Order: sequence, then C-alpha cells, then structure tokens
Amino acid sequence: MTVEVIQLERGGTLIKTPSGSLQVGAPPETIKDTMKILGDVPDTFVIPNRMFSAERGVSLSDIEFPAYYNFFIKRRSIRVIGMSHQIDTILRVLREAVLGPDNIQLVREYPYGINRDLIPNLRAEMEFLRPFSLSGKRKAEMNDMAIGVPWGPENRVPFGDMALERSKDCLRVVSGKEILAEVSLDVSFGGIPYTDKSGGPFEPPLFGITVIGSGSGFDPKEMTSGFIIWINRRGILVDPPVDSTYWLKSMDINPRLIDDCILTHCHADHDSGILQKLLEEKKINLYTTETIMESFVRKYQSLTGLNYKAFMSLFHFHPVTLQVPIRINGGEFRFFYTLHSIPTIGFEIYYQGKSFVYSSDSLYCPDTFKKLFERGDVNRYRMIELTNFPWHHSVIFHEAGIPPLHTPMQTLNELPEQVKKRIYLIHVAEKSIPEGSGLRKAPNGREESILIDVTPPESNEALEYLNVLNHIDLFSGLPIEKAREFLTLVKVENFKAGDYVIKKNTVGDRFFMIVHGRARVERDGVVIKSYTNNDYIGETSMILNLPRNADVIAESDMKILVMDKYDFLYFIRGSEIARQMKIIAQNREYDTWSLFDDAPLFKALSATQRTQLQGIMGRVRVKKGDVIATQGTTRETFYIVDSGLISIERSQRQILKAGRGSFLAKIYATPRRGMHRFSIVAQEESVIYSIDTMEFYRFLEKNPGVFLSLREARIRDTVQNA
Repeated sequence: MTVEVIQLERGGTLIKTPSGSLQVGAPPETIKDTMKILGDVPDTFVIPNRMFSAERGVSLSDIEFPAYYNFFIKRRSIRVIGMSHQIDTILRVLREAVLGPDNIQLVREYPYGINRDLIPNLRAEMEFLRPFSLSGKRKAEMNDMAIGVPWGPENRVPFGDMALERSKDCLRVVSGKEILAEVSLDVSFGGIPYTDKSGGPFEPPLFGITVIGSGSGFDPKEMTSGFIIWINRRGILVDPPVDSTYWLKSMDINPRLIDDCILTHCHADHDSGILQKLLEEKKINLYTTETIMESFVRKYQSLTGLNYKAFMSLFHFHPVTLQVPIRINGGEFRFFYTLHSIPTIGFEIYYQGKSFVYSSDSLYCPDTFKKLFERGDVNRYRMIELTNFPWHHSVIFHEAGIPPLHTPMQTLNELPEQVKKRIYLIHVAEKSIPEGSGLRKAPNGREESILIDVTPPESNEALEYLNVLNHIDLFSGLPIEKAREFLTLVKVENFKAGDYVIKKNTVGDRFFMIVHGRARVERDGVVIKSYTNNDYIGETSMILNLPRNADVIAESDMKILVMDKYDFLYFIRGSEIARQMKIIAQNREYDTWSLFDDAPLFKALSATQRTQLQGIMGRVRVKKGDVIATQGTTRETFYIVDSGLISIERSQRQILKAGRGSFLAKIYATPRRGMHRFSIVAQEESVIYSIDTMEFYRFLEKNPGVFLSLREARIRDTVQNA
C-alpha cells in the first residue's frame, strides 16, 4: 500500500491513502491548501495535541469550512478523531458557528423603551435559513455535519482497510503490523504567503479603506474578506482574516496605527484573525453586539482554556447599541442586523460629509423578505428594514457570496447603474462576477486603497500630534490637562530618507517622537534596532547626560515631533516619568536589548514592549551560593538571568540549570504572587534582573499576547539550559 504524506503550507499534514485522505491538524484556511493539492477536501480530521496556538492567536483545529464543504458540496459529514475532551471542544466551537447561540436576547441591544416590533426575531430568521439534513427530511443537526470519533481503548481507530494509531506525540497509519506513515501530532500554524508590495511605511488617509482580502472561504487564490477603515489616519480593522497581522507587516502598514476592531459575526472566515489582532502589543477595542460577543467568547474561551475573566481581560469590549450612532475615531457609526444564518451586523459610517456602508454577510433578496413576512417569521417593520438597504452611500461594500445564505449575484446585477458605480463586491471569487455587469471586486492591498475625498477638519494637525501623545506608553499616566501643554512645547521636523536624525557622540539635548516614517539605529555600522510610528528616540543620553552612543538614520521620509531637553523636563515635572526613564536608560546602557534577543520568551517582543519591560527591571549581582528564592516562600519577584549560572532546585535536588535569557517565573490566569515551587540558587557569580511580581502582571495586562504565551509556557520553556 502506498501512503503519501504532504506538509500543508499553512500548517498541518495531509495524508493520502488508498482508503481516502485525512488531515492531521487544521489551522485556518488549510482547506485552500488541500483544494490546490487534491481539488477536494478530506472528510477525516485528526485533532493535534495543541488545539490553539497562543503565539499566533489561531485555532489549530479549525474544521468549520471543511465541514461546510463536505456537507454542502459533497453531501457527507466529516469525522473528527481525537480524545473525548478534544472532540467536545471542537464540536462545541463548530456548533456555535453552524447553529448560532441558543439564547438570543436582543432587547438589551436596542435603546431603552423602543417599540418591540422594531426588534427582529433572529431565531426565526436563522431557522428559516438553516439547511436541511442530508436526507432532506428535517433541519440539519450537528451530527449531519460532523461526527466525533474518540480514540479506542488501544488508541486505535479503523480507517478503511487500514487503521490509525495514536501515541503521545505522533499518529501512525498502519496495515496489520506494518507502519505505512508516521506523522507528528504537534502542529503549528505556517502562516499565509504574502507578496511584499510595500513602498515604504504606509501613511493612512483621512478617510478610506484598505482591503486585506475580498475572497470567500472556499477561494484558494485569495484571502478571505477583511479590511481596514481609516478615519483621521487611525485604523479600524473589520473582520480581519487569519494572519492579517503579518499581512500588515508585509505591506509595511504599522499595526500600531490600528486601535479598534469590529466583529460582524462568528463564522471562521470573519473571526479567525480577531484574536490574533487582540494579542498584539497592547489591548485593542473590540466593537460588536452582546449576542455576537457571547458567541465569540464561547468559541475562543473553549480553545484557549482561559476562564471568562481572564479571556475578557485580553481586550476592551464595547457593546454597540442598534440604531444609536456611536463615534469611533471621529466617524459616526450606525449598526444593524442583517439576514444571515447566525447573528450578523452590518454598519454605515458618516464622516466629513461623506459616507460608507458595509453589508457584512447578508442575504439581500426582496422576494425572500416577502416570503419571510408571509410565513410570519418577520413583521412588516423588519421586512421594510431588510428591503431598504442604504444604497445612497458614497462607497458601498456589499457581499456576494454563495446562495442561499448570501446575496445572489443577479440581484446586485439588477441594481441601477448609478448605484453600481459606488459598489465594491466582497466575499466573492472574481470568476463569479458576470462580464459586462458593471460590478467589480474590492481591490486588495495598500496600493489599491480606496480614498474617500473629504475636507480635513480644522483640528486635523492637533489630532495627529495628540495621537502620538496618546500612543506613547511613557505618557499614559499623564492627566488630560497636559495635552494642551504638549501642543505648545513640541516642534515639527521633517527628514528625508538617508538623513541623520541623531549622530553618534553628539550632545543629547532633544527628545524625538515619530509621527510617521521609520528609522534605524546603527552602532559602528551594525543595525541594532528600528523605530516607527509612535516610538520615541533619544531619551537615554538626555536623561543620563551622556553623549549619543549610536546613529539614528531615517529609512523613509519622516515627520517627527521634537521637544528640547528642558521643555521635556518641564513637561514631565511632578510625574514618575523621570524616574522610569532613568531606569530605562540605565538598562539600555547594560544592553538589555540583546538580553531579550537571547531570551526565548522575550525575543519576539516589540520595541515598545521591550521598553516597557526595561522600565520595571532591576539589575542585581549575586555571588556563588547565594539563595535568590526559597521553595515555599511567597513569590515577590520574577527573574531574568543575564549572565552566570543559576540552579533551580526542589527539596535541595537540582531540577534544571538556567543560563542567559532564562525567565524564572510562574504565570497564573489572574494576578497573584503565589508561592515559590522551587528554590533558586546561584551556582556561580551571576547577574540577574529582578521584576516585582505585580509590576510584571501590570505589564502583562497591557500586553495580552505576552500574557497568553507565558501562560502556555512550561518551566522548561522558560529556561535556557546551560
């Protein structure tokens, strides 16, 4: 028997056998890999050891779209093989996406005292759109789409003429006693290949849209639908596709330009990139309804294993109220429920006399609306609301997915020409758009960003500078009254690519804050680090009264806010900033930046995160034999080893040796000091950095991605063995 093992580009493994194909692990969008290879999708999936990647913020067993493909196209259910608790988790996640929430309470999402007739009956609408079972005699249930198959008593499951066997770390395909293939059960997300189309750092427009992807979940040639709305040069990420964080970086769009995210519904092609974005360097604002939010929490809380409080602490949730405008970045947003298989919202935006509307996933079909009304599933108010889609907007993003859950292309083709001129189709493959229809897909990529011409507000320049103040972590504790003072003290300087912003050995008498652009730091011709939007430069020599120790060179055209030394000292008077900056400057002199590069858990930290950590680290020299921490005592401090050798002991027996870059800590789901499970002893003269336990938890609160990564780490992951 011939068995072929194929590593999928996005992660996981495809195994082709004479009895059919199966897949080990299912990171998001691997369906697109198998469709390229097979022209088909496997109907058997083996759950890997880890179901969620904390470092990438994605599921490693995302079977939603494979289940859709097998059910709707192949008319069969998929088999999900795993441990019983794994199967329960994966099917619970799938059920949320397929059938939606059991309990829908929309009254809380509308203005108090609203006429109840204006609140849609989403449960009835969802039931109408719910597909029939494979037999066609009843509405579909979960087992029509997916069947869980637990490992047998001998960790064995039949597979055609062969069998699948599980060990701790691998899956074997066997025939009798012959091992035909052996595949690891440790799966990671490989990411999505990008073509770098960047032309230097991206400068956002006052009002516009950058499309990350406009394809469907079944389109192997494109990313799924998701985009960025720019208002006042700040980004709002809408339904980010998986790996959109890395797409932004490949396009040289600074993720720090984006503070807000909108989730329209909990299908995998709309929510797979959400958690990835939430786990970036700082907390992000998440906007959706309470109903949709509860579905999202149920899905990803199951996968991450976090309790409710810990999961919600990863971001700032802003529940939206239907029919009540809210402001985000200066734009006026109004949200509305669409007609879809699960609760889904669209929205419209008004800004400076121009407007935008997004249908989200929606079945727009007036004939269907009439049918729903005649059945009693919607009342007259809801029928009118669904029928009267706001076609008047300056720019329209409308979905055109596969019926019956999505808008038929014919319906959009029949729209008036003056409307078609303002429509961009999303959630659709290019081949699905009729030639000569006048319809077009939303263009992908930063260079194809749709710019909506608006008159800059009078306060535009001040807003731009205050954005810098607001996004420099160092200033986060300053009172709002300092904003006016900030505007009076800063000066604007522009630099061309190749210009020296700072020259080595010059006097440190100015503080620099980057509005936009990118610069590199060089010492003796070696690039040490780079800085970009909302980063600050030059504080070390200014605070320590030392000459500049490196060159800073503009890599692109730059706009920088500059504050003279004494203006800066005047600005931060009475705050803790001076003390904190001195600590940061001293730690930089000790080259803690290279220490982070050598630390397995910290080398991925951004420049901002490294600076935050430098501000809470204290340098300590210890002698051979010094007891740094004693087993059973309260854990007041965490430690990072800089040099030397540290012994980790339990009951006076050495467990591990820790060298440079080791992080000696235990991270709990909620902040607490806890007890030392081990003793920590210096085996030789060493240098360590101490961090107060609660200070470190405050650092983690600002940086949820770091928190989740450390939560998953075991003690051996935190230690560089010497």
